[in-house]
Formats: sequence, structure tokens, C-alpha cells
Amino acid sequence: MEQLSTLDSFLPRDLISEILLRLPAKSVAKFRCVSKLWLSITTDPCFIKSFGTTRPSLLLCSIQGHNMFVTPSIRSYSSSQPIYPYPMKVLGEHCYFPHMDSVRGLICIVDVDSLKPLVWNPTTGQLLVLPKPKLSSRHMNVFLGYDPVEGKHKVACFPQRKTCYVCRVFTLGSGQESWRTVKTNIEHSVAVASGRCIKGVIYYLAFKSQGSDAVVMSFDVRSEIFHMIELPSSIHWDSLITYEGRLACIDANNDKRLWSLEDATDKHKWSFQDFLSPLYKMFELQGSTHAGEFIYVPFNKSPYIELYDPVGNSWRRLEFEGLEFEGISDDEFGHTRAFTNHTESLMPL
Repeated sequence: MEQLSTLDSFLPRDLISEILLRLPAKSVAKFRCVSKLWLSITTDPCFIKSFGTTRPSLLLCSIQGHNMFVTPSIRSYSSSQPIYPYPMKVLGEHCYFPHMDSVRGLICIVDVDSLKPLVWNPTTGQLLVLPKPKLSSRHMNVFLGYDPVEGKHKVACFPQRKTCYVCRVFTLGSGQESWRTVKTNIEHSVAVASGRCIKGVIYYLAFKSQGSDAVVMSFDVRSEIFHMIELPSSIHWDSLITYEGRLACIDANNDKRLWSLEDATDKHKWSFQDFLSPLYKMFELQGSTHAGEFIYVPFNKSPYIELYDPVGNSWRRLEFEGLEFEGISDDEFGHTRAFTNHTESLMPL
């Protein structure tokens, strides 16, 4: 540590910051005790905002009862990957991960019993329990978003299976421990839907208030304005993913066709890409990695996932190891949730 502290005398602050940004989160946390300068750099909001954004990884998690299981962050996809019990107990016995990606290092969890959303930082291990939102339904849909301008996360809650006139929004780090009401003039209903946050906009599947036509709703995290986006075709309801940085979904009439939202502005332009192999399998498509591989998770509690490379038209399996060594039975291991482009975050909760 003494040798590291001497770097303060001949290295400029900006260079030290650039070096620290390239290190793993655990190393950065240890180096905070090197000197007051390093502590100041690594706790600066600008440093925390920039940290981890260039090193996306695959994170696999499972919740069963009070127990959570998680793999280490995966950046190189070998044929097997160890998995171990995460040293944390979730609050309720009926918690689940919403159909959302990891958003700037944070992940949402819903406690069905208390109806309280939870925000989890896998890097620091912190878990923030939010107050129960006031909704017109006992069941709710929870979406996590990020405002890239203000550098703040927002949690949006919608009543399930009821026409939405308003949603409840909670801003993390605002100093106000309460939900706000955000009105929308676009009536729609949200079923058990998947959502994605892309470039400061939350996209989620919904139904028009009149009829059963499916649409995509967008919610700008910063302006808190809603828009309705017509779908280009009938789609598989559970196939809303992020692919190559854009919103994408699988055509229900052509399993080899993937639609992508090319223009998310007022034009709402879609384009499609056809693949050699069907994308809709007897597995749940949970997204694609930064390398362009699709991630498929079995609907049962099988301890493995499938990866599909659309360029090479090849499949491979990633299996979890160490379950027997850790004393984990199949009944204790829940359904796997794949967070395909997770980044480490030093954000305190």
C-alpha cells in the first residue's frame, strides 16, 4: 500500500482515475484505503457513473424461497461455469426477478407477499427495499430504468391486467423516500410483460385499452413521457429482448425472423433479419450477449443454459458446476434468470 500511495506524488489525478476505472470492483474497494486522494477519486459520483460501463458480462441468478444463487460475472463463455449460494437471504419466500435486464449494474426483485420492489447491487451486495406503491391492483409490473443525463435510476410500477392511467415512479438517490404519480394520456393495460431499458427509455409490452391488440409502450425515464409503438407483425409475447443495442422481438409467424426497432423516434421504424435456425425454441429466450449470442434458459429448473451463435449457426451449452459440492438440491435451485449485459457498479444504495 505504501508503494501505491507514492503514486500520488508523480501521477496526475486524471491518470490515476483512468487506471482505477479499468480494475475490478473488489480491487477498487480495497484501494480506497490507500490514500485520501484515492478515496476521493473512487467515491466521486462521476467516477461511480463511469465505472464498469465498458466491461459487460453475463450474470446468472436464481431465487428459491429465502435463498438466492448467483454465478460470478461471466465474460468468457467456457463449457462449464461454477455456481454457488449467494451469501444473502431475500426477505420473502415468494420473490422473483421481473423480465428486465440489469440496468447500469442494478437489478430489480419483487416480493410477492409484501408487494414491495427491491433493488439489488450484485457488485456491492447491497439490497434496497422500496416502500409499497399504491396501485389499483394487488398484482404489479415493475420496470427499472436509468436517466443517463442525471445519472439516476428510476423504478416504475404499473397495475397488472388493468387499464393504466397512471404509474408510480420511485427515483433512487433523490433523497425522497416516496413514490410519485406520473400520468399518461395513453390508456393501455399491462399483462405479465417483459421490459427493456435502452438509452434512457423503458420499453414494455402492453395491450390497447380497446381490444386485444398488442403494442410496445415506451416511457422516457428523464421526461417521463409515454408513447405507443405499433408492432410490425404478430410476435411471440415473451420474446422482447435487446439485440445489438436495439429493441427486438421474434415474429410469431416466422420463428427465424427477428424484428428490430431501428428508429425509436416518432417514425417508429422496424426492420427484420432472418436467421438460419429458428429463434423460438422450447426454451425461454432471455436476451443476447454483447458478442451477439442468444441466451436460452430451460423453463424447468435445469442447471444449464444454451447459447446460440447466429453467425456460425452453432449451439453450445453452459452447465453449472459445484451444485452437489455446495449441497444444493434440484428443489433448492430455482428458475434461472440471465442478465446478459450486466456491468459492475459501485453505486451505493
